[in-house]
Amino acid sequence: MKKWFWPVLLAVLFTVLSGLIHTEGLRSIDRSIGDFFYGLRSDSLTPAVKALAELGTTIGFVVVLLLTLVWTLVYLRNGRYAVWLTVSLVGGWLLNKGLKALYSRERPDLWDYLVVPDGYSFPSGNAMISAAFFGLIALLLLRSGRAGNRVWAVIVLLIILLIGVSRLYLGVHYASDIVGGFLAGAVIAEVCSWGAVRRRRK
Repeated sequence: MKKWFWPVLLAVLFTVLSGLIHTEGLRSIDRSIGDFFYGLRSDSLTPAVKALAELGTTIGFVVVLLLTLVWTLVYLRNGRYAVWLTVSLVGGWLLNKGLKALYSRERPDLWDYLVVPDGYSFPSGNAMISAAFFGLIALLLLRSGRAGNRVWAVIVLLIILLIGVSRLYLGVHYASDIVGGFLAGAVIAEVCSWGAVRRRRK
C-alpha cells in the first residue's frame, strides 16, 4: 500500500465532514452526543476531566514537547525525531488556526461551558493538535519494532481520545468538531512520520 494512502483518505474524510457541519442531520447527531456527555456531569468527575483537558492546552503541549525533546536528544540521540515532533506541534497549531478561520463555525450554545473557550469551533484545536503531536509520538513508538513500545503507543492513543472526549464533557465543542480535529491532526502526524523515519539513500 502506498504511503500516501492514509493521509489522502483522512483528508478526504475531513473534507466530507466539513461539508456537512451545517446540515440538520449532523447537527442532530451533535446535539444527541453533546446531551449524552452533558448528562454525565458531576461534581466529583468534573475536576478530573478538567485536569485531563490541561494536556490539550498550550501549556500541556509545551511541557510534553520539552520532555520528548529530552527523550529524543539525550536518550535516543535522534535529532530528526526532535525536529519532526516540533514540526507536528507547530504545524498542527498553525493549520488549525487557518481551518478555524476558513469554516468560522460558532461554538455550541446548547450546554453550559465549564471552561472559557477561545476562537471558533471547527475543527477542535485541542483534538487536532493532540492528534498531530501525540499521534506522531504514537506512530514512532509503533514503528520502533519494540513490543513494549506498542503498549505505550496504545496509552498515547487513549490520551488523544480522552482529550477529545473531555472537550465534549466541558460543553465547548460539537462531536463533529472533535472528529474533524482528529482527522486533520492524523494527516499531519502521518506526514511528519515520513520525515522522522526517512532513511538516507546510500
